[in-house]
Amino acid sequence: MSNLQALKSGILAAICVALVGCATSRSEVKLSEPAVPATAAATASKNKTVLLRSVTDERVFEEAPSSPSTPSLGFEGSAKSADDIKARAIGRKRNGFGKALGDVLLENGMTVRQVMRKNLTASLQQAGFKVAENAADAGSSPIVMDAHVKKFWAWFTPGFWAVTVGTQISTDLVVENRRLPIVISVETSENHMAVTEGTWIEDIDKALVKYRTEAAGRFDDLN
Repeated sequence: MSNLQALKSGILAAICVALVGCATSRSEVKLSEPAVPATAAATASKNKTVLLRSVTDERVFEEAPSSPSTPSLGFEGSAKSADDIKARAIGRKRNGFGKALGDVLLENGMTVRQVMRKNLTASLQQAGFKVAENAADAGSSPIVMDAHVKKFWAWFTPGFWAVTVGTQISTDLVVENRRLPIVISVETSENHMAVTEGTWIEDIDKALVKYRTEAAGRFDDLN
């Protein structure tokens, strides 16, 4: 083995060790609550209410996908995993050589659907709308929206000197009486020397901030 090969193997081994949180196990993480400026939460400048009628998780999981950006699950695999596990799954751990291992799940009791409802609510409030979850609280003539979550996934790619963590979030927002859905899609990429449970939280939180900012801007002309 050449010196360069030995160095590379040593670095990859170090990265393997750095991927703490037991890469073969399932980790549970708690994402940050979306922040809404106090003025936006207190004042609905649009004088309009959005009825966020439904949020559905339409992500597609695969068995041993060729790309780590495609949702997959360890242990019993995607096909045999319970629906409640899929509803909470947001990432997949890998070792320093890229081999898929354990899963990253939202904390027990929280789902991707719930996370996206919170973040969409915050985005709508930031854009100046009141938000209702059911028709009884929506008043007369609300803007009715149904959200379809197409992507919500984080993954990492090992490199020679660092690990790159990528996150994708994408939704189709169907608004009554609008011909086309509002498509909001964001992606982030961050480099790290080590990936811990805190790293997953930090990077997914950044992607959610980016999503909320983009969504609020798109909601400016929602009438």
